[in-house]
Amino acid sequence: MKKYVKTVCLRLAADVREYGVAVAAVLLYAVAVNLIFHAFCPLVIFSGFPCPGCGVSRATLCFMTGRWQTAWQLNPVIFPIMLFAAYFCLCRYLLGRTVKGARILIAVIFVLLLAVYCVRMYLYFPDRVPYVYTEENILARFFPFYEQILHESGILW
Repeated sequence: MKKYVKTVCLRLAADVREYGVAVAAVLLYAVAVNLIFHAFCPLVIFSGFPCPGCGVSRATLCFMTGRWQTAWQLNPVIFPIMLFAAYFCLCRYLLGRTVKGARILIAVIFVLLLAVYCVRMYLYFPDRVPYVYTEENILARFFPFYEQILHESGILW
């Protein structure tokens, strides 16, 4: 058992060494943009519109703390995402195998995110979190007519 735990830790440490800089860069980005723009998503920051992944970070926190109904309300795709994460960790770290079908599963998750996004934007935008318009966005700051165009075209009312 001790040897198995050591092997799992070595696999995890190898990934941390390989991807640690990228993870640190994402964390630094998250802190910086939250301090400046009070948001994480580049699409929200730039255009004010939610993206297909909006709600996934909050849904992950809700999922991890056992608030599954709230997680579902924020973004139901969190459930396939968490299943994939569990499958990935099981294969890669616990079994030491290649994660078979990972690309297909990731593509399915992206299609699900896009489908849920389209349905929810149609049903809930701009009145239900996280499908709301953020007025403090870069386009609105630099182009005063941006929001007027959105109102005139019927995107915002």
